[in-house]
Amino acid sequence: MFRSIPGRHLLPQAIKHRLIRSIYPHIDSPPKTIKPIEFWIDVVSGCNLRCTACPVGMPEYSNSIGRQLTEMDPELFDRICNKAKQDTGGNCRLGLYNWTEPTLHSRLDQLLAIAETHGIPCGISSNLNHNYDWSLLKPRKLANFTITVSGFTQKVYSINHRGGRIEPVLANLVKISQLLGDWESYQRIDVRYLVHRENQHEISLFKHFCEKLGLRFTPYHAYYMPIDKMFDGVDKVPDGLDYIYYTPMLVKEVIGDHRSQRCFMRETQVCLDVNGDFSVCCVESPSSPRIANYLTTDFKTMQASRYGSDLCRDCTANGINIFATYGMQEPVEIQQAIEARLPVHLADLA
Repeated sequence: MFRSIPGRHLLPQAIKHRLIRSIYPHIDSPPKTIKPIEFWIDVVSGCNLRCTACPVGMPEYSNSIGRQLTEMDPELFDRICNKAKQDTGGNCRLGLYNWTEPTLHSRLDQLLAIAETHGIPCGISSNLNHNYDWSLLKPRKLANFTITVSGFTQKVYSINHRGGRIEPVLANLVKISQLLGDWESYQRIDVRYLVHRENQHEISLFKHFCEKLGLRFTPYHAYYMPIDKMFDGVDKVPDGLDYIYYTPMLVKEVIGDHRSQRCFMRETQVCLDVNGDFSVCCVESPSSPRIANYLTTDFKTMQASRYGSDLCRDCTANGINIFATYGMQEPVEIQQAIEARLPVHLADLA
């Protein structure tokens, strides 16, 4: 709306930001975009691991430790698919993950089939520690299949993937290659290696292993969540997380006073829990209060509540949005400055 105002570039950013807030309480109304809205849906209520850098592994944040696992009913999932398609004019995609392990759902293949019926691209993510029947995926077409790892030996893998074992991960990768090697979606499998201070020497081993299986291997900078920990990490490294080199403190030092309202996690992602309730952001703890239920909330109302939240305001004010998105939406000089400060350059590892 402000694009048509002559001389808008003469307004200091801080003043323009306050002006917009005074006129529009729900600041930063969702931009018009041709990018699909991604619905990240936890179809189960918990995870089988307690990863060090994840709130599911942190007793003060997790909503699943010690609790019985519950599954999203296919009928509820079908209704979510139908509304998502209507809300976005069909310009959407689904990821059956955020804080949980989708292969724990006893009818995961049925959920994937429902998404296909609606014509919505759908993907999954897995830690591969669960003994899932991978052949059930063969009839399905996945938009993506992400597998997260952080080491090739048990000693190194357990630093970040706490509670997990590398043996079933490697065994499942072999099974997947044997059962699904000729699968249409096989090339969409991405083994993501979360790089930190203690696991860099095993990157080449895992990369070679994946190459032998014909699987894509992609290194990523590991970072810790939830957003509460990110706020803490602006001034100091939280206890037990010093093995992670990509930190809010590092990004804060690099960007200085630079701030922005850009955040693809807010602009193109909607996160739903096992009950279909939505939150502000995908890096918000699974035990944080939900805003409302997606099925009973108008899409514009939902987005306005997310954009106008105190969490978004505090996040952008502290530059956490830049950290959490790896600075991907920032000016090139900001991206380059962040990359220059990192001890590892992913391009050298891919």
